[in-house]
Amino acid sequence: MTLVFSALTLVTTQVKAQTPASSLQDLVGVRGSGGEMELKRRGYEYIKTEKSATDSYSYWRETSTGKCLTVRTSDGRYQSLVYAPAFDCRVAQSSGRRITINFPSGSHCGTYAGRINTGDTFLLNLAREQQLIIEQSTPHDYTVQAPNGEYLEVIQTFPNDQNQYWTGNQFGNFQIEVASVPQGRPIDIKFCAYSGEGE
Repeated sequence: MTLVFSALTLVTTQVKAQTPASSLQDLVGVRGSGGEMELKRRGYEYIKTEKSATDSYSYWRETSTGKCLTVRTSDGRYQSLVYAPAFDCRVAQSSGRRITINFPSGSHCGTYAGRINTGDTFLLNLAREQQLIIEQSTPHDYTVQAPNGEYLEVIQTFPNDQNQYWTGNQFGNFQIEVASVPQGRPIDIKFCAYSGEGE
């Protein structure tokens, strides 16, 4: 009798742990980078990402309730968003590195090449009303956060994996946080900033 009860309890716990997050189902199918910005906008705090053979699993904490959310990403798009046990959102390591990107004298662009980890953050000192164009040669997801804490949306996408952002009336240190990276591969990323409507 005790064995049956324990088995039923385990099954019930597993079902509850995999309950779909009903208010987030509109994000199924969106690209990872866009989904991450939207999750943060809706009050979720990014915790970590784990990789499997073909999928990645990112973990988020809902700041208002403390619930843990698991997001499965495959082929660069969200496949499922479900609630998970709270211990899945435990922080396994300290926050990542903060990497300052400098623009050489007379240049609009700065670059970074090398290995990074999930949670590392690039810092760019940008002015008001500038275009920020980020070009990546390897697939990885990131978010762009303005000094006031708001996340910038991609306003235009160009060939060669270039995304364009607009700083608006914000200026100072913008943070580009890496949400996921190709396992075991270095990245090559280029940041360019132009004043006004462009060159």
